[in-house]
Amino acid sequence: MISHKCAPSAQVTARNVLPYARVLPMLRRRRALLALILTASLTACEPGSTPDDASSDAPLRDDAPVIDAGPVTPLPTDHCTYAPLPATARAGGTVTPGAVRAGVAIRAIEAPIGVALGGNTSRANLFGSQGTIDARDVRLSGSFTPSVGIETIPHAKALAITAGDETVVLLRTDLIFADDTITHEVTERLGPELAGKVIWTSTHSHTAPGSFSADLKFQVGAGPVRASVRAALVEALVGAAEEALASRVPARIGIATNEHFDPEHHVSYDRRDENDDLFGGQERADERLAVIRVDRVDGEPLAIVPIFGVHSAILDDDVAVFSTDASGAFDHAIEEQFDREVLVMHVQGAAGDVLGASHGHLRFADEEPQWDFARNEECARFATAEIMEAWERAGSAMQDTLAMEMVTRSVEMGPSWETFTVRGGALSYAPWDGTRACDRVVFEADGLTVASPIDEFNAPGGASLCGDDADPQLPIARLPNTEGLFPYGSCASIPRVTRVLGPALSFEFGRMPICSGTRTTVGAWRLGDFLFGLAPGEPVTLWRDAVVARSPFPPGRTFVIGYALGHNGYLLTPEDWLRGGYEPSINSWGPLEGEYLGERIVELLALAATDVREDAAAGGADRVVAPSFTDTGVPDADPAPRAGEIPETIPTEVWMRRGIHPLTAQPSARVERVTGVARFVWIGEDPMTATPHVRLEREVDGVFQPVVRRSGRVVEDRDLLLVWTPLPLLYTAGEPRTHYWTLEWQAVSWEHGVLEDRAGLPLGRYRFHVEGRDYVVDSAPFEVVPGAIDVHASVEGTSIAIDARYQPREGWRLLDLEGPADHDVPVLAGPLEIELLQEGGGSETQSAPLASPGIVRVTPSGSGRVIEVIVRDRFGNEGRASP
Repeated sequence: MISHKCAPSAQVTARNVLPYARVLPMLRRRRALLALILTASLTACEPGSTPDDASSDAPLRDDAPVIDAGPVTPLPTDHCTYAPLPATARAGGTVTPGAVRAGVAIRAIEAPIGVALGGNTSRANLFGSQGTIDARDVRLSGSFTPSVGIETIPHAKALAITAGDETVVLLRTDLIFADDTITHEVTERLGPELAGKVIWTSTHSHTAPGSFSADLKFQVGAGPVRASVRAALVEALVGAAEEALASRVPARIGIATNEHFDPEHHVSYDRRDENDDLFGGQERADERLAVIRVDRVDGEPLAIVPIFGVHSAILDDDVAVFSTDASGAFDHAIEEQFDREVLVMHVQGAAGDVLGASHGHLRFADEEPQWDFARNEECARFATAEIMEAWERAGSAMQDTLAMEMVTRSVEMGPSWETFTVRGGALSYAPWDGTRACDRVVFEADGLTVASPIDEFNAPGGASLCGDDADPQLPIARLPNTEGLFPYGSCASIPRVTRVLGPALSFEFGRMPICSGTRTTVGAWRLGDFLFGLAPGEPVTLWRDAVVARSPFPPGRTFVIGYALGHNGYLLTPEDWLRGGYEPSINSWGPLEGEYLGERIVELLALAATDVREDAAAGGADRVVAPSFTDTGVPDADPAPRAGEIPETIPTEVWMRRGIHPLTAQPSARVERVTGVARFVWIGEDPMTATPHVRLEREVDGVFQPVVRRSGRVVEDRDLLLVWTPLPLLYTAGEPRTHYWTLEWQAVSWEHGVLEDRAGLPLGRYRFHVEGRDYVVDSAPFEVVPGAIDVHASVEGTSIAIDARYQPREGWRLLDLEGPADHDVPVLAGPLEIELLQEGGGSETQSAPLASPGIVRVTPSGSGRVIEVIVRDRFGNEGRASP
């Protein structure tokens, strides 16, 4: 979830399948820094004694005397606001098959550029400021590196399904996680007929807007909570849901599965080595794929929902632009299989311990931000064939009537230790008093059975950072008597840590326990003959297996949807949690939290499996109500009197990818295919006001028209990189800044298609079109011309060996599935036309098939010495060399 470096960059020549443990040294270094901060802050306090409750002003000392204050009671939650969860819609009825109707919609999430990106603590100023490109001062992101632009636009996607009298809305966002309070707010906005019937799940992109979760501890990895960002997100979710509901038409649904998805691990790999013994010594990723296919009754595709787990964190933590990462690439790859717009939403499965696999495709200088977006597309291309095969099989199982039910429940979390008693009482916690020394017995004598009651996790307000190291990295926040005890030695009391991190990061954490951490939301969805458990966190594979094994439906017809409804960090079984590693460091209530949530989901799976429509809310707890948030400290948007102006000169501080500084605001008059990049600079609005909408246009019959993909979608992102720079970089109250916007496009085909066709971009005149809040501006037209091929030719006996490559030094688009994208890209589109110029003026032309990527051999038919070789690919790109 909130990681320190979720996707280490691989070298261009190496597949990125290294163990996830490589992030641990970085994690330990940052913990050491945090330990210094904590020690300096907390050891300055006067001696005293207190329970582990940050609502007290008493100092925190590990050497304080223990005072017997009588029976232990959980921390009070009187500072939290709760409200009853509305009764489940249509409770009391009967689940019967009914006619299917479905509708879809998509809305952009209009979060302002400049907001902190969610998912990496390393973007905090205190922990490395990863992604920093210059000295810009952006108050919206607080103590986090600000975002600076867009590679792919984050969206809220909606699929509304009605079957008979039951309606369910599936919402998916390109964000780091979901949030219970927003799920409930959206559900309330949609009306009582959808109470308990709204699924909100996120892709877990680590390069998407953060700053929206009401669970205040997640500020440490997602930036300060901002009211404007929450509002933009809620409006996108509600708008998409309402549009999908309004657009429902008679439909058919089919589901197909693949229990052996990605057997060669081209798409993903198991990043968690610590639990391999629990799989019999084997590594195991999420090999389960389900594809929900939704068609109109006339057979026209309407929606496709692939469900499988891949941590959407392929990009590095120094990427500072919005990107939908791997999940967005999966969507795009499937969307472009069709000649019309079909809604595709990849939904996460057991992604907690599964990382996307990819090569590095670009070369970077030291300290240069590694914006290698080609890695996402590579990962998606490997997944496409298996997803489409399942989609085809789902076509033979289409139904226009089916039974459907969804149930949702709010459940208690901490601060009561008794809540987490699981396995029929076999595992439980000892009371949490924050002072009692534990017995340091983690397992029974057999070394396998977890010793119970567990007294090592003595954390009245919760604890995080467990599991990575047995050493006491945070001694002041350590749980009692756990020094050197694996995996508890590294646990840090949340109340104690937040008392220091709050001032250090300028966050408000409030009283402990954090209110959103005292409740969460779980759910279950029955769709025909399939059951889906809705998990509020990051399911790891072993935990998913445990939930599926207890389903009332067969395992092959039960799936888990992760990152759904709310968020609680990683979901692990107790045995898995106690194996340590990275994943146990990101949850709050210790080794029994995941098991407890799994049992609650299984209870709801049982309800959804019956033919009775139950009121699932009645068996749960009141939900937590989010406090009111503001944008305190964020200045009003600057006026933009120069918006729409194309500057005559470009200040050197205007930032573009790879440190490129264009000499003019307008694109070059001629841009070569493959190797050329067109750039445009204009002055626009403050992103707090709006984000300019951009698109690529091409001249057709003397008129510039929007460029559209095969699916009919306008080219407005993915091929285009939008970046913003405020000047002056440093903010001064009362002095408005000028906001420069830059746009880049590499001259390769926008069609997904086959990679070899990327070099075949249609020639002609193009331009950029920009629509701002109060202005419209177009770039000067530019001509796309054939690109240059870098040719090397050598005489080998009677033949000539030719090596033909592109050299797109400033490019970033994927051109070779497993090779570089910015240098030595072999020509993939054969055959090649080879013209041999002979000494004395003769010549001949041959068509030569590729012997391997970029390599051909020709044998001259004449006797004259060949003095020059001209190579043309099948698109007319050309290069020459002397053998």
